[in-house]
Amino acid sequence: MARLLLFDIDGTLLDTCGAGGSALLDAVEAVLGVARETIPPLDLAGATDGGVVRRLFGQVGREWQSDLARSYLDSYLISLKERLNQPNFEGYLLPGVAALLPHLTQLGGADIGLLTGNIRAGADLKLQRFQLQSHFLDGAFGDDSEDRNALGPVAVKRLESITGQRYQADEIIVIGDTPKDIACAQAIGARCLAVGTGQFTSADLSTYRPWHCLDSLADTAQVCELLLS
Repeated sequence: MARLLLFDIDGTLLDTCGAGGSALLDAVEAVLGVARETIPPLDLAGATDGGVVRRLFGQVGREWQSDLARSYLDSYLISLKERLNQPNFEGYLLPGVAALLPHLTQLGGADIGLLTGNIRAGADLKLQRFQLQSHFLDGAFGDDSEDRNALGPVAVKRLESITGQRYQADEIIVIGDTPKDIACAQAIGARCLAVGTGQFTSADLSTYRPWHCLDSLADTAQVCELLLS
């Protein structure tokens, strides 16, 4: 039976130290003409970029228009790329990630994809910045749906198309750092390995009853045993 591992990005694999949120606010100023100081704090944990943009439009009193939203995201991507490549960029890979991904690939036994609220182009920029993109076959992204719980079926379908496998729900594991990752896994009957490396601690996450909780992905042997056994 085929195993499928679906990884979240922000807070699970890496931390951009605010570059993503700052780029979203850069686009608010550049495209919507609203000062960033007037925007309520962004709630990005487990959110989709599409959902964030729709909320921002509402907060600044702008009617939702798909063309304007596209212009907003184009501006966001330009700013994100600039911020990720600044000389003083302080982002980093989260504990264990640098060792875990190549080890999973070397061991085999599972296909590896993404399940993230980032739009695809934003996810690519972040993964490329840390040279992680080669570890993932494909996945589902924030421009596939504003509803995080709708992304699981998209990811599964895409990976099945690439690999020719059929993944049963009990052989799919979502790895994420927020309650929304847990809910997304549960929506497709999959398991969730929750990690306390983002906004929520492992104790916080355990109250949402994921399949398993870890403080981080630092113990490569332990994580591989969980994901592949």
